[in-house]
Amino acid sequence: MAIQLTPVEFIQGFSSLLFSVISIFVGVLLIIRYKQYRQTTLLLAGLTWCLIAATWYTGGINFVYVLLTGVSISDELYFLCYVPVPITVTLWISLFTNLKNIKNRKTIIIFFIIQGIIYEIILFYFIFTDLSVVGTKEGLFNDELTLPFSIYMIGVLIVAIITGLWFALDSMRSDKPDIKLKGKFLAAAWIFFVVGAALDTGLITLTPILLIVARILLILSAFEFYFGFFLPIWLKRLLIK
Repeated sequence: MAIQLTPVEFIQGFSSLLFSVISIFVGVLLIIRYKQYRQTTLLLAGLTWCLIAATWYTGGINFVYVLLTGVSISDELYFLCYVPVPITVTLWISLFTNLKNIKNRKTIIIFFIIQGIIYEIILFYFIFTDLSVVGTKEGLFNDELTLPFSIYMIGVLIVAIITGLWFALDSMRSDKPDIKLKGKFLAAAWIFFVVGAALDTGLITLTPILLIVARILLILSAFEFYFGFFLPIWLKRLLIK
């Protein structure tokens, strides 16, 4: 029997797809800017944002799959959305340590690479042997991670918000108006993303309105992240007096 989406499930699936498409678009735009200006920060920023939304990709894919076939993708395939998480945080740390000229940058990056490899081995092993160790699927577009994996995800969010706001606040102290404005956009991006992602984790029961608010915050964070690294001339003229 074909799956019939409820209104809430439709909102969940469609908004996951929308956020995924917008995030890929924003990431690709930053990568295109890298090709134009040859600034490595733009490349790393673009790759980071393409992958940061990966945990929503399978929700978007499942939404399209359900609409086309009337059935859901497998639970194992769904949980593959967590594969890019350590890659994302490593890319961001590489970008952050480069911009901040952090001492022992290579050591820090190597640490994140090693922990990422360990995470990936554990994740892949249990996804295909005992998925219950990783988490359980709840409905078509939700899942609940087990405590160890939840702690890891929370740790990644903490690293992201601390380093993201650190860099953003430093930029906001700049004497250059455009750098200061970029810092404001970047600060807003990380705050909006973390709040939206936290609401989306299932810590609280989301009403349709709260679900829409959470996804709007996530979508706005994508555009703010873009403006945090590349400020179009028209936006400079509009906001810098």
